[in-house]
Amino acid sequence: MASQRGFSLIELFIVITLMGIFIGAVYESVIIGLRAVNTANDRENIRLQLTKALDQFTREASATNTVDYAQNQRFQFDADLAGNGNNQSNINYVVSGGILQRTYGSETLNLVSNLASLNFGYVKADGTTATSCDYTSNCSSQCCRGDVRVVQLTMTATKNNESFSMTGAVRLRDR
Repeated sequence: MASQRGFSLIELFIVITLMGIFIGAVYESVIIGLRAVNTANDRENIRLQLTKALDQFTREASATNTVDYAQNQRFQFDADLAGNGNNQSNINYVVSGGILQRTYGSETLNLVSNLASLNFGYVKADGTTATSCDYTSNCSSQCCRGDVRVVQLTMTATKNNESFSMTGAVRLRDR
């Protein structure tokens, strides 16, 4: 009678168990790697949004010499976007529901999501700084509309318990 060769049931169970452990370890490594990639992508997206918003704000605010409103998560000004010497364009930056929005005419554009704060600082003509200014026509505070020469902007966004801040400054035109 010929000898039969094969695997016993115990050998088969051992091989299947070892393969399951190996596949589980590989799967977990892939999942951890994907989470790390997603976290890095989230960080880069937040930084990119902050950079683009700060660049746009700086470019547009440098084309104005008149700030209409700047407090409580809102900044509004008239800018000379056409470069013809007339401040004809009313631009409004406002935080609504954690999103920094830019409104120009009837167009509203979302610039930054997950925004935690939008803060302004002001440098006056005499070089002193202020954290708030009165932009009403009958100003009686220590910092009035005509005093401001430089506007400092700090934006902070949060994602997955991480905070990202970016600060910029813009000198107002003709000041």
